[in-house]
Amino acid sequence: MESTAAAVSYDVSFEMKKHFTPPEITELQHAFKLYDADKNGTMNAQEFRQVLIDLGKRDVTDDQVNEMLKQVDRNNDNVIQWDEFLNMFKGLKSTNKDLFKQVLTTKAGEVEQTTSEHGGTHSYLVEEKICFTKLINYILEKDQDVAGIIPINPENDDVFSALEDGVVLSKLINCAAENTIDLRALNMKKNLNVYQVKENLNLALNASKGIGLRIPGINPQAFIEKKPHLILAIIWQVMRLYLTKSIDLKNCPEIMRLAEEGEELTDLIKLPPETILIRWINFHLKKSGVERRITDLGGDLKDSIALTYVLNRLDPAKCSLEGLQEEDLIKRAELMINNSISIGVPPLVRPSDITTGNVKINIVFVAELFNTKHGLEELTQEEIAKIGIINDDIEGSRDERAFRFWINSLNIEDLYINNLYSECGDGLVLLKVIHKLNDQVVDWKKVDKNPNNKFKQGINCGVAIDACKKLGLKVPGISGNDLLEGNKKQIIAVVWQLVRLHYLQIIGSQTEDDLVKWANQLNTEIQIKSFKDKALSDGHFLLRICEAIEPRAFDWEIVMKGENDEEQENNAKYILSIARKLGAVIFCVWEDIPKVNFKMILVLVCSLFELFEEKRKRDENQ
Repeated sequence: MESTAAAVSYDVSFEMKKHFTPPEITELQHAFKLYDADKNGTMNAQEFRQVLIDLGKRDVTDDQVNEMLKQVDRNNDNVIQWDEFLNMFKGLKSTNKDLFKQVLTTKAGEVEQTTSEHGGTHSYLVEEKICFTKLINYILEKDQDVAGIIPINPENDDVFSALEDGVVLSKLINCAAENTIDLRALNMKKNLNVYQVKENLNLALNASKGIGLRIPGINPQAFIEKKPHLILAIIWQVMRLYLTKSIDLKNCPEIMRLAEEGEELTDLIKLPPETILIRWINFHLKKSGVERRITDLGGDLKDSIALTYVLNRLDPAKCSLEGLQEEDLIKRAELMINNSISIGVPPLVRPSDITTGNVKINIVFVAELFNTKHGLEELTQEEIAKIGIINDDIEGSRDERAFRFWINSLNIEDLYINNLYSECGDGLVLLKVIHKLNDQVVDWKKVDKNPNNKFKQGINCGVAIDACKKLGLKVPGISGNDLLEGNKKQIIAVVWQLVRLHYLQIIGSQTEDDLVKWANQLNTEIQIKSFKDKALSDGHFLLRICEAIEPRAFDWEIVMKGENDEEQENNAKYILSIARKLGAVIFCVWEDIPKVNFKMILVLVCSLFELFEEKRKRDENQ
């Protein structure tokens, strides 16, 4: 029954990783294997024909197939390799995102389609809706605030109505990232009016952006109008964050057991959760003494063999290998799922979900399995001490986190970063960000768009520093080599100036002094000298600005005096949720307010100024 997977590498180059999110890479690996019908690790003309059919070219001729294959086949070997397939989809994603998503969707399972008011169609997978609904029920089953909503029937479309007012969505976001939303800012009574619903959805969606989720094109109206493909898109991101938040070296130090030969622990920190889960499965397969290995969380798991071995490793007494003798894939998957339930994994997936090879559903299952029982050996005291040395790197600075989320929020084509310091090293990330802020200052003729060695990367970093100077940024003593070598202090200094420039651009010709003057005019009781003023620590000054934008958005009776750390924390959490409720997109954490983090305070006030001006213009036009 046991078989060895073909020795094909599905590695993704550092450069290519910038064009896809980790889940997209996993889904592309799954899609490639499905198109590769003869399982030889490449795609011939006949297999490539199916790709073209899924791209809408249903009547394509043999000559057209061969001609298009030549365009994709960069090494002229008459077949399409994995890297060539990736390159093709990189181009598709940049030119037609909807078609890109559709191709991945059609390779996964039963599809439902909805029609937009403009006549376009949007697809979503029924099994994903069912699985996500079960997961929502599992997460919130004991939450009394939503007791009248949970459980949601997974077999129909009730989930879209349940998410409509933003309360369930906000609860899920807090489960994924604790204390992101202060529930005191949420409208939770029954029979909310449209204004209150939009406030809740604004709060939830802006909080999502603040914790690093990408939701371009998703606004409150998507939930009010119950648009399934958009709602499921954000729910999946929230679910993924919830499932994988503990799958890192900080929360599970035993993950160091998964380090490959010669790999540093700092390299493990950079791995996305999906890669860690793949390594984890292969670790247990190796320990089981079998030759099988997996390279993705899609098709490689659909026969249940790998997962049956892993479960047997985790608990031999409860999880037998009996399923390996079962020829029927559905029955084998059922036996495997029953084994997982016996050790405490919640029953969220169906046998047909496993045999379909749906990547997202497999991530749900494998992540829950890992979180229930990872089976990795406990660390020795010496190893624990080694982990402690790099804890600062794991935590990352709050500024690094905020600036990384800011870059991802710019929705720059083919750009998504997971680590600010390592991914700024080739210069391209900063060059794309600079170009987004000002499309006249980057000398693209000098830029190498495929910097596959240190020399090329160094040239790009030098071009980035030159572009910063053209923008008027202060970069004395900062060289391209600082970016190349991942100098944290210097990278933060450069990126902060880009953040500052971006927000000052948003509010027009205002300077920091102008902002201070404006904010003081809104406050009759408190005056500040700058955004470094310790008077900001209790939060009252910032709440006065929020009050000027919309007095109904919050309740002064909830606000505390801010005379001690606990009261300042409560006020800070409330402020961030009120600002997001009003429509602000901010990336700070509550600690930034009591500590008066100048950078994050400036970003917050810029966002509030923008909202104030928008309201003023609306009022003038009425």
